[in-house]
Amino acid sequence: MIEDIRYLIIFAKIAEFGSISKAAKALGLSSATLSQHLHKLEKNLACALFYRNTRNMTLTHDGERLLETAKSILGLYETGMSEFKQRSLITKQKLHISIPAVFIHGQFMQHVMAFAEQHVDLNLQITCDDQRSDIIEENIDVAFRIGELPNSAFKAKYLFALPRRIVATQKFLDQYPPVQQPDDLQQMRWIGLSMRPNSRRLQHDRTGEDVEICYQPQVYVNNVEASYALVKLHAGLAAPPDELTQADRQTGQVVEVLPEWRLPPLSVYAVWHANVPISGIAYALIQHLYRRFNPSID
Repeated sequence: MIEDIRYLIIFAKIAEFGSISKAAKALGLSSATLSQHLHKLEKNLACALFYRNTRNMTLTHDGERLLETAKSILGLYETGMSEFKQRSLITKQKLHISIPAVFIHGQFMQHVMAFAEQHVDLNLQITCDDQRSDIIEENIDVAFRIGELPNSAFKAKYLFALPRRIVATQKFLDQYPPVQQPDDLQQMRWIGLSMRPNSRRLQHDRTGEDVEICYQPQVYVNNVEASYALVKLHAGLAAPPDELTQADRQTGQVVEVLPEWRLPPLSVYAVWHANVPISGIAYALIQHLYRRFNPSID
């Protein structure tokens, strides 16, 4: 059926121009392709639509009868395409993105809003959730994700590294013997994140020694900011991004635990549909954020 509609549109164009070569030029196709499509339509209908020789072509009686139907289909196609293109020009562009909630108060959101200010025709919807959203089911154009990505049909681009460190309040630490090595952390209370494993890999600044610790949290949350709020209530250890804890570390409200042992930074990625054009607004946002977080590469 779809092929027949294509053939009818081509038939209407040939009738409009009275020439296969002129119709082919108007449609951006080869004359051979149009001749082939016309032949298939005539074969499907079991009738001749044109009488033609080397100089002229005229509609047959069957061709005249079919032309009104073909013109209607061609008109619907051209009108629909024209209206869609015009609507795209005069209406706002829509973009639905998903970001981890931990990015709400930091540089990331500032860069997103700077992009929105540069695109006054942009209608931006932001889903903020530390749980990974279903890009297809929730109709998300671009998802920004922390940590390693599973293999998938989506495209992905690395944006920046997210440094983090283990923190707690001094009041919480005073409940335990002094922390001297990573193994000591396994005996302490942690705030668990439901989307992260209950383990941490640490590396010694000076020696490069690599150690993995495991723990079993008593309390779980599904939000990084919530885990840090519980840290400040003396409920346990957590490893939030540096950006979230920096001010409190400077005032002493929280302290870094085992500062000579470092957690590897997490990678932040943009993830989007493979068929998104590089000329579209979604890709423009991805490039904008990449340039902001990697100014030396710009």
